[in-house]
Formats: sequence, C-alpha cells, structure tokens
Amino acid sequence: MNRLTISVGLAWLLGGCMSTQAGHLYNMQTGQTSTIQLDGTSSASNGKVKGTLPDGAQCEGQFSKVSIENARQVSSVRPMLTENSWASVAVMNCGPNRVLRCTLASREWSQFSYGECQDQQGTNYSLVF
Repeated sequence: MNRLTISVGLAWLLGGCMSTQAGHLYNMQTGQTSTIQLDGTSSASNGKVKGTLPDGAQCEGQFSKVSIENARQVSSVRPMLTENSWASVAVMNCGPNRVLRCTLASREWSQFSYGECQDQQGTNYSLVF
C-alpha cells in the first residue's frame, strides 16, 4: 500500500466523522422558521451546533449524547423519546442573557430526526431535520 492510498483513506475516514446535519427550527408561538446546523453528527456523541433564531439572533454551542433519563433532567423540553431512541442535549448561547436548550432525538447509527428547544424567556421551538 502506498502513501497516497493511505492518505486518501485517512482523509475519507476523517471526513466521514465530521458530517454536518441541517434542520429547521420553528417558533411554536409565531410559526416563524429558521435554520440550525450540527457538526460532527457521524459520531453522534458530541459536536458543535450553530444557527439562527427566527428573530435573527445568532446562536452557537455544543451538543452531547446523554441517556434518556439524563436528558429529561437536564433540559426542560420533553420531546417523545422511545426506548430505541438516543437522546442528545444541546446548549447554545444566542446573545446577551439568552440561552437556548434543546433535546434532540435520533436512532442508533442514524442522524438526528427531531427535537424540541426552549429559550430562557420560555419560548418553545420545534426542531425537524
């Protein structure tokens, strides 16, 4: 095996670990929508998240996979999580005195499919990928 083959193979493996997934964030009071992006979703254990709230506020933070029980304790939002779901919690800074907490659901070996979020003012958001 030559160095080029090893380099291409390594780049392919590393590129697969850094996949990105985009979703739509819906304000459940106004119906406005915006986008959110998660980086590092191939591992689904942790990664970066960034996006924009419907009012234009820019957000960025982290997500981590947790048990369903811990997701229910850490976040105030409670999307339907079944026994075959994986839960992740995301926390994003969206500007001065504004934090968005999300609980995300996925299946084993797959990307995120839905979630729910809430900001410090109590505004609820639905997240669909």
